Amino acid sequence: MSGRDAGLLPGGHEVPFAQIEATLARLVRDGRRRKSSPARALTATVVVVGTTERLAPAADALEQLGEAGGVRAILISEGAHTAPTARVTENSIAIAGLAPRFLNNAVAALRLSSLPALVWWRGGSVAALDGLADLADRLVLDTEDPAEAWKCVPSLLDRTAVSDLRWTRLTRWRALLAHLFDLPQVRGADGRFARLEIDAGDMASARLFAGWLRSTLRWAADARIELHTVPHSSASPIESVRLSAEGLHVALGVRPNRTCLEAAVEGDTASLRVVPLGDGNLSALIGEELGVRTRDLAFEQALAHAQEIQE
Repeated sequence: MSGRDAGLLPGGHEVPFAQIEATLARLVRDGRRRKSSPARALTATVVVVGTTERLAPAADALEQLGEAGGVRAILISEGAHTAPTARVTENSIAIAGLAPRFLNNAVAALRLSSLPALVWWRGGSVAALDGLADLADRLVLDTEDPAEAWKCVPSLLDRTAVSDLRWTRLTRWRALLAHLFDLPQVRGADGRFARLEIDAGDMASARLFAGWLRSTLRWAADARIELHTVPHSSASPIESVRLSAEGLHVALGVRPNRTCLEAAVEGDTASLRVVPLGDGNLSALIGEELGVRTRDLAFEQALAHAQEIQE
């Protein structure tokens, strides 16, 4: 394992694949003696697949998450090796340069079969998703360009629950807009909205949000949807959303302080609501996904519609 890849687990021990479990057991025993306290119970296996550059922040996120609830983290970057060495710490394993055709074998050998397994897909050969679906209780997509992975989702749904971290990042946006439909003037217009405009730094997120609205409001395929690219912001993948019907306008947007969302309704009766944008760091997002155990039908329907929407 190169020095660059060793940076994923800088305090780890380099071992052959066949010695991973024995080394983990020894590290747990040694840690228990050193701390004079019971070992922290593990609650899930989290498998992260991606490039080294994208594995590093995921490793940091899982380390933060581990302070609250233990997970076995398996970090795998793809390459051409059939038997690469691994680097391990007490509850983490990093494997660099594994050939994609051996990915599912490695996961099957290292996951804790008695606990839920979540695969966090941060990029790689999408052909490997098919084998991983049989090993994962949940598959969470999180790629820079999700187009190819999204195409695979329909064939995976009969074997595992699938989501996308973009969907998780949009939770506050979806919840705030859904709450606006508690207002009589908004609820009464749900069949009359004729135009949707979204300004976003991430177009895939914009399409997913538009797909959710199209499926929720049962819009016809020819409904007017306009997506506009704006400079990307780390605070939120979307900057603003505008829904228009005759005599009624609904607008959501990130406030200038970058910590809150604002929703405004203009019509016969005006209304204004402000909510916190929420914690959008990787640790909080993947922690939220670990709390989900079932299929997310709203996401599945939103994704199906999102792929029909042109940017």
